[in-house]
This record gives sequence, C-alpha cells and structure tokens, in this order.
Amino acid sequence: MPIQEVDLISELPDPIIQHIMSSLPYKDAARMSVLSKRFASAWTSSPTIIFDETLNMGSCLELTGKQRLDSFLSYVGEFLSRRRRLDVSLEKFSFCFCLNNSSDQQSNGGIENAISYAIENDVKELELDVGFMLEPPQNLALDFPSIRELRLEKCKGMRELSFSSQSLKIVVLEFCQGLEKVEIDAPNLESFSFGGGANSSCSVDVTACMSLEYLSLKNAEITDEWIKHEIHKFIRLEVFKVGRCRLLKNFHVSNANLKTLEISDCSNLQKIEIYSRSLNTFVYGGQLMPSRVFIYSPSFHAKVSLSVDDPLPHDWFSSLRDFLSCFDHCKELEIACSIEMALIFPIDSRDSLLPPLYDLKYLKVVGKFPAKSEDLVDLVDGLLWSSHRLTVLSFVSGNKEKSLKFEYDIAVAIDEDLQCCYSMPIKCWRHSLKKVTVENFDDRENTILQRFFSQKAIRLEAISRDDNGSADALAEEGVSQDYGSVITGNIEDLGDAIMANFLDVNEIY
Repeated sequence: MPIQEVDLISELPDPIIQHIMSSLPYKDAARMSVLSKRFASAWTSSPTIIFDETLNMGSCLELTGKQRLDSFLSYVGEFLSRRRRLDVSLEKFSFCFCLNNSSDQQSNGGIENAISYAIENDVKELELDVGFMLEPPQNLALDFPSIRELRLEKCKGMRELSFSSQSLKIVVLEFCQGLEKVEIDAPNLESFSFGGGANSSCSVDVTACMSLEYLSLKNAEITDEWIKHEIHKFIRLEVFKVGRCRLLKNFHVSNANLKTLEISDCSNLQKIEIYSRSLNTFVYGGQLMPSRVFIYSPSFHAKVSLSVDDPLPHDWFSSLRDFLSCFDHCKELEIACSIEMALIFPIDSRDSLLPPLYDLKYLKVVGKFPAKSEDLVDLVDGLLWSSHRLTVLSFVSGNKEKSLKFEYDIAVAIDEDLQCCYSMPIKCWRHSLKKVTVENFDDRENTILQRFFSQKAIRLEAISRDDNGSADALAEEGVSQDYGSVITGNIEDLGDAIMANFLDVNEIY
C-alpha cells in the first residue's frame, strides 16, 4: 500500500504555527500562509503584524510612486478588514513605508486607518518607520491605554503635546521643531528623554511621573526653581542629565537616591549644589565656570570636560585653580581637555597659589599625548604640583592608557629638605616620594620619566617598570634590569648612570 502523506504542521495549535511564522523572514512566512487555509488563518490572527512596503507586499512589485503606495495600502486594508472579523489580541504592530513626494499625501487615509486599528486594539508595541510629513493638530493630546514605549523624532507642526497613560514606561522626544509645551501624566513612566533643537523654548512638565528612574532634558526651558522644588520628589530617580538649558543659573539638586548627574553646555550656569548620599558619578562639560561647585556626597567620581579657547584667557589659571579645588574630595577625577598645556600651571605662579587637589588620590587626563617626550615631563610636573599626594596618575588617548603609580613616606622630616616649599603650609611630593611604577610608556618616555624623578624626588628609593615594553633602551644606558623593572637601593647611583649617558638637563627643560 502506498504511504499516505500526512501534514503534521497543519495539525499544530495556532500559537505554535504563529511562532514558527514569526521566526521566518517575512517573504517566507507570507508564502507559507498561502499553502493552506490553516496557515492563512494562523497568519491573519497572529498577535504580531508587520507591514513593510519595501518587501513588495501585495502586488506592488513592478509599481513605483503613488501606484506602488496605493497597492501597498490596499493590501493592508484588505488584511485588516479580514482581521476585524476576528476577536484576537494585538501585541506588536510594525508599519514601514515611504512617500516619495507631496502628492502622495492623499493616501494618508489608509495610513491613518492602519494606525487607528493598532491603537483601538490596545497594541503594546507600536513601531512606525515612515518617510512623509504628518500634519498633526497644533495641540495634540494622546491617550495610550496599553502602549509601553513611545518615540517621536523630527516631528514638525505640533505646539503642545500631552500624554496620558498607565502603561507607558519609556518616552523619547527628539528634535520636534516648533514644540512649545510637553505634559506627561504617566505614573508608571520610568524613562523620559527630551532633546530640542538649538533654538527650542519648550517647557516640560513630568511632575506626575513619580516612577521616573531616568530623566534627560536637553534644550528644554527648565528653571532653577523647577529643579530645586521638583527633582527631590522623584524618589526613584537614579540618572539626571541636563544639557544646553540656558535658563539655568543656580543649579540646586537634592535627591537622596540620585546616582548619576550630568551637566553639559549650560552657558549661563553660575553655581552648582548637589546633595545626594548615593551619588557615584558627576559629569560636567563646558566652559570653565566659577568655583561655586558644592557636591555633598561621601564618595563620587568626577568627569570634567573643559572647553578651552586659544590663546588662553589672562585669568585662566587662577580660575582653573579655583574650579579644580571643588573636586579635591572626590574619589577619582577625570579631566578631558583639548589643550593639555592648559592644565600646566606656570612655574612663576605656583608660589602664590595653593595646590587645588591636595587630597586627591586618582587623577586621569584624557586627550592627546604630548607630541614630544619632553613635554610629557612638563605635564607630569604640573599635574603633580596640582595634586601633591596622587596614588595614580593616568593619561588616556584613544584606547591607550599610560599610568604612573606612587608610594610616599610621609613620616620623614621635611622642613629643611628643600627650599621649594619653604613658605608654603603644604609640602610638595618631592619631599616624601619613595617609589614610582611606570606602566605602558614607550622606552623613550620611560627613560625621560626615570631621569625626571631621580633628579626631583630627594627620597626616591625605586623606579619600576610594570609592562612588557622593551628593555633595550635602558640596557644600553647601563641601567640594571630585573624582569622588566628598574630597581635600585641607591637612587643617586641611578641618577648618575642616566646623567652620564643622556642629554644635558637643559635639553629637557
């Protein structure tokens, strides 16, 4: 007897068939749907709907322009008409198409019907990838009973926009030109991002969103009073970012659970006050501002990116000293500066200024490495003057990081050692530096740094190299090697060895 063919797949429950279809490329799933009534039924009742005009859906393969769009929308309309006769849920609705010119706007009726179907059926995920100009009302109020994430980008024509939803979790509004006011009533909203254009004057009201964990406002019309009196109410807020908000002058934030705060390019800012016992990251970017930065947090990392004019203003270094002193108590300070020499305090000004970062232990400088190894010495010398008790000094350029690690002996008599700090209440690193570890510098830089420290630090006991760099340069100079490290019990001998074989001191300074 001949073996009877059995279609086992058609006997599967609809959810399994729909899962199989959703795992296939769209064209393959569409072909599968025409193989049997069973597959066609599963295809029509799927909780996920994807319409993509670029996939030649319907009979628009050979068509172009408005004819192609009309054919696509006709296919969409027929599909939804069949589906409306079914009582099925809708999880995801994806709609992708492109209008080529303004005359295609006449087809908006089919577009609106498709989007309305998704909203009427309480879609949970709505994805619109469209290439045409909408003409929404100037005052638009939206009520989403089930949608969880909403993104509007480059939407023009709206003046006032309001949302009301119990289900919304994420809202992103970017470059919606002409928008003047945004109000959101979403008690379960967790993340809100607003980014206006350069001349935006949009006010933002999210005071009803008490579950916010992430809040980002750029080019928004927010005031000092709003931040001072509203931010502390968001008891779940962990990340707060503001950028290019020109109305801000006295920035005062008090929020016990805030972990990350970023302020960038707020040109009129004069004062920053932050009260948060949980703060672990503070980021500032922009012009060098007055020293009125007060951060009340037991332990935080600070990242500062400074905009620098060339040539430097006449009061640059006095202002820099005052600004950096605000971060003396942070756990780690990272400074990004386009001109690294803007971080080197002139020698003739050091006698009249106190070091701004005396208690700082970890300092990282982000930018270009000095083109000349000799300039690196000047940079290290200047940074060590700014931070007398550094444990780690790092330089980051691209994906490369070079670092110096320091150990001190602060229990030694230092009053009569050197004249450099005779009139200062705080003695510099030269008096008590005991050991230096050099990591990831090339041979030339390594050798110059060793020479620098051997001459400057009067109690230096050892300089070690902790990387896989070549030891050839040091070996050629007669300096002892021990598995890639330079160790000496008498630092004066090391200084003599280097001095005997290298350039004159005046060639470095």
